[in-house]
Amino acid sequence: MSRSCLRASRLLPLRKPTPRAPKLHPASGLPLSRARGQHLLHNKGVIHRFVEAADIRSSDAVYEVGCGTGEVTMELLPRARKVYTVDLESRMVEETKSRAQSAGFQNMEARVGDALRVEMPHRFDVCVPYKISAPIIFRLLRRISEGRPWRSAVLMLQREFAERLLSDPGEKGFSRLALNVRLFAKAVRLFDVKAGSFVPAPEIHSTVIRLEPRIPAPEVDFNEWDAMIRVIFLRRRKTLRASLKKLSTLSMLEQNYKMWCSLSGNKPSAVPFPELVRSVLNDEAMLRERAFSMDLDDLHLLLKAFNRRGIHFASVHQGASGADDMEDLFDEGSFSPPLLQGGFGSNNQYP
Repeated sequence: MSRSCLRASRLLPLRKPTPRAPKLHPASGLPLSRARGQHLLHNKGVIHRFVEAADIRSSDAVYEVGCGTGEVTMELLPRARKVYTVDLESRMVEETKSRAQSAGFQNMEARVGDALRVEMPHRFDVCVPYKISAPIIFRLLRRISEGRPWRSAVLMLQREFAERLLSDPGEKGFSRLALNVRLFAKAVRLFDVKAGSFVPAPEIHSTVIRLEPRIPAPEVDFNEWDAMIRVIFLRRRKTLRASLKKLSTLSMLEQNYKMWCSLSGNKPSAVPFPELVRSVLNDEAMLRERAFSMDLDDLHLLLKAFNRRGIHFASVHQGASGADDMEDLFDEGSFSPPLLQGGFGSNNQYP
């Protein structure tokens, strides 16, 4: 190549890559986007096994998160009394409605919206989310704590997410979410699902688990319990003494303590607040305990000990449906929980 041609070639703009055509769903022909987490289950054998795991009764109301093109929904409709389903995309909801109507089913209510913002049905017996995120699980656990339990939830999760959810105290993956699930429900691993069972195929494998609420529900205020777990799991491998020495943590706890004293008519302790916190840990012989290795009974005793001294982790103004932050559910790694399909909000409510 001559020098003039070489100079000219350097001046030419780089060719932009041709955008890849979206993958089409084989049955409906709808385009699917990997970027939006649209990996729809199409393996009939897996769908049947997934629905069978829910053990749906003819009297059950079922809540499905993410109907997609209705592959799972069409298996639910002949089994359940009522199916509530929600999806972020109107084209998915319309496709599912069309399939249900064509098959003669009238026991489905489908809404367009974000499952994290749409109000859950007031009553349902079985929850069958296809792809789900940690905040949805927290919403299910909160219902148990409020005395509104569901009978079972069958969840299809990213395999790594499921393994951490099912981990035991002291194991590497044990987290705040795993601890809360252990307190309020029984979790069972059912089976794994290969990437080829989805269209388009994701780069991960999936695992199906089942949650069953503990009956009766544990006598613990969900907001207060989770607020304490949130604090100590931010530095889960540190001792409790070290975790509760942070100035920001002490400031928050002291503010709650003063508010509690004001509302209850109690006189604040003359002991400096950091020493008051330390005395609780010392009295319970937990100064050197580490959050990731503690069992439920010890954590429950610790929360009661703090509350007896007027130390509360949840603000008295915290709402019952406060946001469930994702950032501290899993720590010490680059793991990202699975995404729901899409991302816009809705204020729709189910009856």
